[in-house]
Amino acid sequence: MEVALSIKELYLYYRVRAGLVKAVDGVFLDLYGNESLSVIGESGSGKSSLARALLRLLPKNVHRFEGNIYIDGEDVMKLSDDEFNSRIRWNKVSIVPQASMNALNPVIKIGEQLAEPLIIHKNMSKNEALDKAKEMLKFVGISQEFIDRYPFELSGGMKQRVVIAMALITQPSIVILDEPTSALDVLTQANIMNLLKKIKTDRKISYVFITHDIALSSEISDKVAVMYAGQIVEYSYAEKFYREPQHPYSQLLLSSVPTLREDRNVRFIPGEPPSLLNPPPGCRFHPRCPYAMDICRREEPPVTYIERNSYVRCWLYAKG
Repeated sequence: MEVALSIKELYLYYRVRAGLVKAVDGVFLDLYGNESLSVIGESGSGKSSLARALLRLLPKNVHRFEGNIYIDGEDVMKLSDDEFNSRIRWNKVSIVPQASMNALNPVIKIGEQLAEPLIIHKNMSKNEALDKAKEMLKFVGISQEFIDRYPFELSGGMKQRVVIAMALITQPSIVILDEPTSALDVLTQANIMNLLKKIKTDRKISYVFITHDIALSSEISDKVAVMYAGQIVEYSYAEKFYREPQHPYSQLLLSSVPTLREDRNVRFIPGEPPSLLNPPPGCRFHPRCPYAMDICRREEPPVTYIERNSYVRCWLYAKG
């Protein structure tokens, strides 16, 4: 199976008045074709910044943005902004943004917003793009009649489907889903997740699914990356991760989720996530870790491979 996305030592720092925000700090991972990777972790861990880095949707206060991002074997970090916009963004990688129900322009009809990526990135005529927009609406389960409606005439779930259709309409190989079901009721969440699974099967698309909802991530994941304070502390196959999490943070995350099939005590994670302005020395999780040792407070743990394509940043494993 070919690697669709490969990230090597990626850094994204923001400059603010108080100093440097180390939002993405040395991240690396691989994503294969037709594979779904869930990036999970608490709010403020750098998940959405990772998504912005992959699409190069960066604010003006970026201080450091470097590393390697390979898409279909090409290092897109070497491309100019114009090349990236014309060849990569929305052609090979697209995004369903966080709070995507607010991403639609309220004064432009749904059809025109769906057609816009095709007009810009595929050089289609407006009529041809609108015909494709109708097909995509039907594919995501919305009547083609809605092409002439405005966003306020749609329900929350329908808006979500429209934004998903917008991310798919140029037929990219990778779609980033940044909290795609936030602010939706449970039934609508289930419908959206079923739609995403259907799309993955039918279109052979790779997903980067960013969420803090662990139960939801288990619905669609082939792999899981656990992010904490700008770093990935565990990267594993989903089947193994949900059964045997390795990093202490991963273990506490899973134990904080109640289950229907097991009678167990739900635990909480003590303390609070560290500031990305001034992360603690050594292992960034050590102030909250029940297994912290002296070395954890002094030195940053190396990446230790548990098995092929599975690693953990923890001194418990580096020490054997």
